[in-house]
Amino acid sequence: MLPDRERHVLREIELELQASDPAFAAAFAGRTQRETRRWNLLLVLCDVTAVVMLVVGLFARDAGLVLWGTVGAGALVAWHIARAETTRKPAPDGTTPAADSH
Repeated sequence: MLPDRERHVLREIELELQASDPAFAAAFAGRTQRETRRWNLLLVLCDVTAVVMLVVGLFARDAGLVLWGTVGAGALVAWHIARAETTRKPAPDGTTPAADSH
């Protein structure tokens, strides 16, 4: 993990590169829109599966399904939070939106 100062410097370099040559910066962005849509679809399917496990487990009175549905739902909440943190776009001034809310 980099210190805050180095992270800030790297972020400034990244923003400058995006401003000066967006096509070049996009080539190194890493994720394509298709890949992002695929992950979003997988995440939604996992959400639906966890909800179905919980509902079926409750109606069937199956403790195993309820347990695994609950564990799956908890893991999915963590996954949603992690994806939201990694896909958060910087504000126009270069800061992250979370930094302004504190």
